[in-house]
Amino acid sequence: MLLGSFNYTFAKGKEDEVNERWQKSILAAVDSFPEKGGYYTGRKVTPDFPKSAWRAFNEAFKYSIVDSKPEFQQVKAQPSFCSLATYGAFIKALLIYDNGNIKKEVWYAMKPYMGIVDGLNQVGYNQNDGEGCWGRWNANGPGSAVLINEVKAGFNFTAYRGAKSEKNKETKDEKYLTDEEWRANDVWNRAIPGDIMKIFWNRNESAGSDSGAIIGCNDNESDDQEHGHSVVFLGYTTEGLVKYWSSNGPSKTPKEDGYGIKTCDKTAIQRVVFSRITKPENFNNAKSIMYNNSHKWLSDLNGKKHGTTAELKKYCGIK
Repeated sequence: MLLGSFNYTFAKGKEDEVNERWQKSILAAVDSFPEKGGYYTGRKVTPDFPKSAWRAFNEAFKYSIVDSKPEFQQVKAQPSFCSLATYGAFIKALLIYDNGNIKKEVWYAMKPYMGIVDGLNQVGYNQNDGEGCWGRWNANGPGSAVLINEVKAGFNFTAYRGAKSEKNKETKDEKYLTDEEWRANDVWNRAIPGDIMKIFWNRNESAGSDSGAIIGCNDNESDDQEHGHSVVFLGYTTEGLVKYWSSNGPSKTPKEDGYGIKTCDKTAIQRVVFSRITKPENFNNAKSIMYNNSHKWLSDLNGKKHGTTAELKKYCGIK
């Protein structure tokens, strides 16, 4: 039990909608995952990892053409990396929540195609960033938030500390908020345990980089590029640190990394996108997102161009 006796409370008196049964479902899903298991983003077999995270997840997601819904065996999904962890938690939560309302063809659409031949992926198709449900979730930028908005399953909200370097400012009057201003931003009050959270790390002081201001990656190696993390938000510690779950890494000991809970100061984050799923049944709308259906904006964030704050808000449905 990773979450133990952590006291989860859901926002009351806020205007934001909350589906408490869904929030409890995703927290139960998180709590069902093993600890650690290794962090590995590569596809090749190594001495440390005889199986890639891609293959492990494909084996964990058990589904055939005769099944009405998949079985997700999270213990098999080891090693892992962040977006696989949150996608797995999402799939597990949807299975916990669903009372048979999610259609069979929707589960087909949400199955990740990972370049591995199986009963449903008979040609070994690999979904690139932005392709299908998994490719959207796995993309640079706010991929999971884009998917949630696209199928009308919930809503997203965001905050941005601003660019610190002149070269990355989107407007001349863009301000990099002080620590006090950033910690006081209302976005932190709106978030509740169980929200999906995309972190854009503030790397200004630690790496001499303004990468937290960047959405996606372009083809210019001399530019700052996105450095993010896909997590499930768990609330705050008594000291006010952000608490989250994901597959965490890499480190010098990747075999000891993987699933677990981490904390960070709000000032370690430069941009954040929270996603609140309120209508899980609306994932039925995902049946129109075929395995090779590409979301061009998300696809382009993988090595072609950077996104803007205005574009992020547009594709996430944020006013």
